[in-house]
Amino acid sequence: MKNENQDPKIGPENMNRRNLLIAGAALTAATLARPLKLASAQTGGEVRHQPWRGSESPLPETYISDHYTDGVHPPIVKMPTPLTAEVTAKNPLKYDLYWSMRSPYCYLVLNRILALNKYYNVKMNFMPTLPIAVKSGGFPGAPWYRWNYDMIDQHRVARRLGIPFRRPRPEVVIQDTWPPYHVTLNIPTAELNQPLVYLISRCAAAAKLQDKGGEFLDHVSHMLWNGTVDGWPDHLAEYMNRAGMDGEAVLADVRANPKKYSDVLAEVGQAKGKTGHGGVPLMVFRGEPFFGQDMFDCFFWRLAENGLTRKDGGPLPTFNNRV
Repeated sequence: MKNENQDPKIGPENMNRRNLLIAGAALTAATLARPLKLASAQTGGEVRHQPWRGSESPLPETYISDHYTDGVHPPIVKMPTPLTAEVTAKNPLKYDLYWSMRSPYCYLVLNRILALNKYYNVKMNFMPTLPIAVKSGGFPGAPWYRWNYDMIDQHRVARRLGIPFRRPRPEVVIQDTWPPYHVTLNIPTAELNQPLVYLISRCAAAAKLQDKGGEFLDHVSHMLWNGTVDGWPDHLAEYMNRAGMDGEAVLADVRANPKKYSDVLAEVGQAKGKTGHGGVPLMVFRGEPFFGQDMFDCFFWRLAENGLTRKDGGPLPTFNNRV
């Protein structure tokens, strides 16, 4: 069929953006106008559309949905332009750090976060959250290989980064994860069945309230994951003391007023939902989420694009994609 919007002297690859948008919009409209019962050449029958597990329609308005583009349709909201104000100790770049005390990948990015806070003009807003697995009773929709792969990967990443690593003893969350050929990943829900994850998460909420997030992570997360401590619940007060908190007072208040800290975790969960991503570690700068320890370099690049400076005035590291 002849395309009247296309110059016959140029190919489709050179069509301008307007024509691409028109073509994409027409294709989308045509697809939506079709009846759901489509002929299938492979099956000879009806194409069945399987809903994506956990999805909802319409999707919530988040940073991700606002800035989404498929390369044809423009985003609803343009990406923000970089900041131009000078970044100093009095005017630092501010970011949110969403964190689960149960996540090995949070621990694996910890040293980089601590170095960023120590050497650069930034201000971190610590955002502790309950693990999604506890809230959902497992990993709904996760592929069958996810857990076993991650168990190998986390040790591999730690070794590559030169970080001492061992899973907490006891585990923070009670879950069916052994033997590897028969794991169900089922998680008993309700606080009664998961006392340790609620305890450590509420202590993290206490650190947020006391503006001790960085110190708490430095001491308590290292204690949980670096393999030096067995029976970590018995050492929790001691390591909170090292973080500049009154550990015994925090534990007493967490037990006496659990709702106070659960409310903090719930508020953090609601804020995380507005970013458009549900995972951790999640670094969020100017509303833009960067998920995973492997996205730290991209997060740092975005900070640098917005004028990041070192506290000592030295140069920033350079990044390139050359082999």
